[in-house]
Amino acid sequence: MAAGAIAEPPLLVPDGAHCWVRTEVKKGADLVDGLAWIAKFEGRLKNVGTPPPEPGRRLLRQTLSDGDNPMFWGQSAAPNSNNVRNQVLKAMSAEFGVSPAKQVRLVTGHSVLFWFNVGPPGQMRDRVFVTDAHCPHQGVCLAEGELKDVEDLAQPGSKRGMIRCPRHNKTFDLQTGESPGNMEVLRVYPIRYEHGCWYVQVPADQVGSACQAGAFEDTDMEIDEPEQKRPRFGDPPTPLTNEQRAPRMLMGYATMG
Repeated sequence: MAAGAIAEPPLLVPDGAHCWVRTEVKKGADLVDGLAWIAKFEGRLKNVGTPPPEPGRRLLRQTLSDGDNPMFWGQSAAPNSNNVRNQVLKAMSAEFGVSPAKQVRLVTGHSVLFWFNVGPPGQMRDRVFVTDAHCPHQGVCLAEGELKDVEDLAQPGSKRGMIRCPRHNKTFDLQTGESPGNMEVLRVYPIRYEHGCWYVQVPADQVGSACQAGAFEDTDMEIDEPEQKRPRFGDPPTPLTNEQRAPRMLMGYATMG
């Protein structure tokens, strides 16, 4: 390393049965402001009107397939229904290309989501959460879901950051991974801020050998040149090619017996 050069933060930091993996997330500006995203989403939702029923359409006593929040025909167009909320999510993604989380792929192969500025009040660094990128139910990317900042009934005055999967409307706590009323648990990752970067903790046995090899800095190695063989009479020393050697003449001999 050249004199005066700033050392790059370590890519992997072993920690017993776990390993801390460096990301390129360094400051809040690298993340999506959760509260700002929620405000924009709710603003778009207020501008959605209830479309009139189609002429001649009969209302059947059949429920829509809306996961944990079943609705009847005729109710799906309600402004606050999950069906309408999902349409607003798609419209926002198509128009702005902004999801409520920042998706990061770790060098270990883990695909995770960074959530920011939601949940219990506190320092901004305490309002960063990392979860698996996909819903544990059917693998839908949760970056396409609806971020919520809801009242924590267990702790009055506090908040809980939640993400709703758009496919079956299951919601997950960003801090614990728990889903109210469901058995599935979203994987959450411990994180820490060090060397000016956010690190994500993964089990050491999930860090591949190739990744471990790439975590070390390149080292200049001295390679000893192979010792030249002792030249035969009339031959130049190796490693000269045969073309550089003087031609040799083979002579015939008679044998007895």
